[in-house]
Amino acid sequence: MTKLLGFLLLAIGAIVLVPALRERAMPHVAPALDPFYSWSARNRVTEIVDLLHEEETLGRSIPAPRDFAAFVDRRDVKKGASLDPWGTPFYLQVNRRTYIVGSAGKDRRPRTPDDIVSPPQPRTGGTRR
Repeated sequence: MTKLLGFLLLAIGAIVLVPALRERAMPHVAPALDPFYSWSARNRVTEIVDLLHEEETLGRSIPAPRDFAAFVDRRDVKKGASLDPWGTPFYLQVNRRTYIVGSAGKDRRPRTPDDIVSPPQPRTGGTRR
């Protein structure tokens, strides 16, 4: 049992560290990661909503949707802060009264049923043009 566990850990380490192995393994491993990715995207959407609330609390406007990725990258110093776990940019959908932050989800296409989105958030200020 201990040898099997050691082998599995070695195999996982090799897949993570060796790009060629990672590329070949990802199509088989990715479906198993989707529940973790969904959980991570939900948390990240909440964190980004908090960043936008902070902007408005400070009297600043939320960014325009076209400037959203740059805003997230600038405000959150994590590498790839504006990308969801599947590697797709988070998006901002704005109307006159509310906004929504979303992840395109596992299909990597925004505004489809598998998207992970925040509840509509009330706008207290304007949007940058």
